[in-house]
Amino acid sequence: MLPVIADGGNPLGFLTQFGVEWRLLLSQALSFAIVAAALYFFVFKRVIKVSALRREEIAKGLRDSQEAARRLAEAETEAGKKLKEAAAEAAATLRQAHDDAKRAIDAAAHEASEKAAEIRARSEEQIEADKKRMMEELKAELAGLVVKASEAVVAEVLTDEQRGRLAEIAAEKLEK
Repeated sequence: MLPVIADGGNPLGFLTQFGVEWRLLLSQALSFAIVAAALYFFVFKRVIKVSALRREEIAKGLRDSQEAARRLAEAETEAGKKLKEAAAEAAATLRQAHDDAKRAIDAAAHEASEKAAEIRARSEEQIEADKKRMMEELKAELAGLVVKASEAVVAEVLTDEQRGRLAEIAAEKLEK
């Protein structure tokens, strides 16, 4: 290339030897630069801008999904806690209901045994009263029979004076 310049010829003349037209090459380079600049200003800037917005939206979506995953994990943890609390509360309520039922059964059994004891006591009192009444009736009947038998026997054996004295003694004994 140096000998071409020293020759005073076209510095790009050697390209013509390879079949390249330097004017055509220059005009194509200029056309390419204009098209590249137009594409850069009118297309690539917008594409880059839209691409940046999309990247931000994707990053925001990822952050939001991570936040949602975190909230979901917290909600699941909270739900687990509440489920455990509800199970414990249900168990406590069930235990309380069981204890209340047992106390009610015990109270009913105690009341029933008291009533049975009361009925037994009343029955025993009634039996005792009936027994006393029967004994008194039996004594009265027996006394009447004894008196009749005694009168029958005494009427034949005793005198009137002895009978009077016997009646007085019997009256005194009955008064006591």
